[in-house]
Amino acid sequence: MSSIETISIDVYPWAEPTEEQRAWFDALSAEEKRKVIADAIKQGFDSPLSDKSIEDIIREAQSNPKHAL
Repeated sequence: MSSIETISIDVYPWAEPTEEQRAWFDALSAEEKRKVIADAIKQGFDSPLSDKSIEDIIREAQSNPKHAL
C-alpha cells in the first residue's frame, strides 16, 4: 500500500516577489497565506482582459534577460 507524500512548494501571490514581500508572506500563518493567495487569484479573475496577444507576451518575456529561454 502506498502512502500519501507531502511536498512543499514555494508559492507567492506575485510573479516575482521582492525580498520584502517574501519576508512578509513567509511570516504569515498557513491560513493567512491561503487567504492572500485566494485573494490574488480572485483579483486576477476579476481583472480586465489584456489586449496583448500570446505572441506579444512571449516576446516581452524573451526580451527580459531574467526570463530569456
